[in-house]
Amino acid sequence: MPFPNIKPTTRSFKMGDYPSKTYRSLSGTIFKRAFGNKQTGYTLNLTFRNIGDTFELRTNSGAAKEIIDHYNDVDGTFSSFTLPARVFEGMDNDFRDLIRSPSNIKWRYAQPPQVQSVKSGVSTVAVSLVGELDA
Repeated sequence: MPFPNIKPTTRSFKMGDYPSKTYRSLSGTIFKRAFGNKQTGYTLNLTFRNIGDTFELRTNSGAAKEIIDHYNDVDGTFSSFTLPARVFEGMDNDFRDLIRSPSNIKWRYAQPPQVQSVKSGVSTVAVSLVGELDA
């Protein structure tokens, strides 16, 4: 089940790292052991400012409820999902492709969405995602 097709107001992204473990001997010598050749642990934080609490057909504006419903539909932080292209809309193509690669990345919620009520019927929603490679 893909994430709702809503363009975020802001995004922050952190590249994944290669799985490794650092060991320190009793003499203080350090050595590292690699456990893979692909990055893992990407993070993506999305903010949707001043969106309607429920979907409005006339404005085709995204809704806070859609995000909460999606979180519940994917069993919270348990299941993974894909992100629609609209989440990356407005970014430079090369930069967007860097974030969306590798192509087998799946996202899951790092924590429940945070909702801040701005005024009646309008909220700001913050979503934190973790990207992992799909086997």
